[in-house]
Amino acid sequence: MKLSLDRQEKKGFFGGAYYETIVKVALTSEEEQVARKQRIMNLSLIGDGDPSSSDTAKLLHLCNRSRLSLTDLIIGITAKADGNQLGLLGWLEDEIRTQCKNIKNNIESDKAFGGGVEEEEI
Repeated sequence: MKLSLDRQEKKGFFGGAYYETIVKVALTSEEEQVARKQRIMNLSLIGDGDPSSSDTAKLLHLCNRSRLSLTDLIIGITAKADGNQLGLLGWLEDEIRTQCKNIKNNIESDKAFGGGVEEEEI
């Protein structure tokens, strides 16, 4: 799994600056196969669709979405914020990074259940 964060500072229509992060995730074919088998491609990673929840409200503000799934991240999302809201972009990047690590752990754990006995000295 590869997480790509493309951060840019852009000029607004009236001369002000805003910040944009383009987020994409790439899976190997084996990782994608396991993710599909585990049915985690369309699970909500961030946001629950309820506009009154804090995470969903932040997502709506940053990227006009009420939830993010692994499929969304594979396609790619764009999040935008003004200078005084730059911390929200940092929050989103951290949340995505954490969720990607969890997914990677799920995918890698799948390999451990291929059969056989594992023993280790403790």
